[in-house]
Amino acid sequence: MRLSMPWFVRLAVIVVFATGLQAAPAPALAGSDQPPGMIAAVVARVRDSVMRIVVVHPPEAPPGEKTMAKAGEGHPVTRIGSGFVIDPDGLVATNRHVVENATAIFVATPDGGRFRAEIVGMPHKADIALLRIHTGYKLPAIKWGNSDALRPGDTVIAIGSPFGFDNTVTAGIVSSVNRDIMETPFDDYIQTDAAINHGNSGGPLFNINGEVVGMNSVLYAPGTYSGSVGLGFAIPSNDLRFVLSRLEEYGQVRAGMLPFRTQSVTAMMAEAIGSPAPGGALIAALGPRGDEMNGLIQPGDVIRTFNGEVVTDPRDLARKAARAPIGSTVRLGICRSGTIMAVNVPILAYDPHPQPIQEPGPPPKMLGLQFSAAEGSDGTIRGVAVSAIDPTGSAADSGLQTGDIILRVQQQPISTPEQARAALQARAAAKQPYAAVLVERNEKRTWIPVALPGE
Repeated sequence: MRLSMPWFVRLAVIVVFATGLQAAPAPALAGSDQPPGMIAAVVARVRDSVMRIVVVHPPEAPPGEKTMAKAGEGHPVTRIGSGFVIDPDGLVATNRHVVENATAIFVATPDGGRFRAEIVGMPHKADIALLRIHTGYKLPAIKWGNSDALRPGDTVIAIGSPFGFDNTVTAGIVSSVNRDIMETPFDDYIQTDAAINHGNSGGPLFNINGEVVGMNSVLYAPGTYSGSVGLGFAIPSNDLRFVLSRLEEYGQVRAGMLPFRTQSVTAMMAEAIGSPAPGGALIAALGPRGDEMNGLIQPGDVIRTFNGEVVTDPRDLARKAARAPIGSTVRLGICRSGTIMAVNVPILAYDPHPQPIQEPGPPPKMLGLQFSAAEGSDGTIRGVAVSAIDPTGSAADSGLQTGDIILRVQQQPISTPEQARAALQARAAAKQPYAAVLVERNEKRTWIPVALPGE
């Protein structure tokens, strides 16, 4: 999905490090009515359920050129987002825009683990994605809160990986609820002044009870500025639970819909069309499948209730229809030229032909590294250099860069490209997921865990 409003920007997830930044003071109202240390206690309880999402893309090609994932044609692009565990067996929620079009996705746990992720489901009409990782042990999962119970002024806590700084905590208040930022027909975003920045995408928004009430997804920034100005937006937890449960069960949402084009009913419009009060959804036109309503709905009708529940606005109607079983019959309370009546209409499939998910693919079968002899300034051979990295290889996101000098694999000293290849192949043949590689870069040495190819 893409935002249609100017100045609303996705929480882009390119890691950027800056110096000289000072922490902004906590908002005066955030937690002011809470006992001292309550936010810290909540964070201590929930932070292990928040994950870093690492996404690998092919090298970026110049405009108009097709990117080919071949060794030696640029560096893989790694981006960072956030996510959170919703099931101890490895289900992780994040934003769709964090993981779409990736060649590989990894979930990094707070204890330093990193696991390749597969996409369970990712609807193209919602900025939500469900991932699965296989850890071999239980993960700490979040508890859900009721987003419908949020009120402006409630304390909320955001945790994520802004600019790659894992488990960053910010706190603020709910600024507003049911915000329409014209992203989808279903918008009811939570607006918060808790600072969220690039890399917070997909991370959880907690209430003061430590329950997830939203997923941080969008920030607002004026002009070309892209930092936090206290205007962040989160997808409500009740919407998340509906979408994620459908993705877990079916791999897609299977949402229902009514084929109407609707608009809000203001006080002036209500008076003009004879509706008893503002609110509801005014039928502007029937959609392409409007004939399936059997003539029971007409332009000018105001839908005021859905199976006995009040319809507040067109987005509320869209959400109610989405949750209704496809093929079921619902009872709509309508106002037509001042007359109140009820009609029974069928729920249609919102997306009868969903787009297939672009999976990142199975674990790579190759390492994707090329080596060459490294020459010193005096022309002597001084080790083994990484000469190319294939973005489709298992090592693409390990942190190696072209030009790195390989000094050791595990504890074995390396002096030739053949030694480097043999040591890594032996580790992979032993079915080990990683190899510890000592590299030298800019006259500094560091150990890097290099992901090895799967079977």
